[in-house]
Amino acid sequence: MSDVPPFSPDILAAVQRAAMPDFARWQRMVYATGGCAQPVRLHGERLTVDAGTGEVLDVYRTADEPTGFLLTACGNRRASRCPSCSATYRDDTYHLIISGLRGGKGVPEDVSEHPRVFATFTAPSFGAVHG
Repeated sequence: MSDVPPFSPDILAAVQRAAMPDFARWQRMVYATGGCAQPVRLHGERLTVDAGTGEVLDVYRTADEPTGFLLTACGNRRASRCPSCSATYRDDTYHLIISGLRGGKGVPEDVSEHPRVFATFTAPSFGAVHG
């Protein structure tokens, strides 16, 4: 008898997916989500039509995808829900704040000469808030 343990269902599913002829497209679609933990599954179609002639220039259907849908990142900003998407938004927020302070990304450079204040306001509380 062999002492090799049986493969887990996840390993078997991965091997089966890798053996499919559309694996390369599936892999590109998954890669495009950027490691999203809970990608959104889109279903539908898109037609590109020439407004002048009415000619259909392009057709895209999710039914033609390997899984029957298109994956896109969830975009959740909470790290507890999706670490990958929250990291993307954290990086975007950093760059937006920096460009607002130093200029760049369409903000004039002379903005760095303006006074800056980071004010935090707390509304008055009603009753006991700590027990």
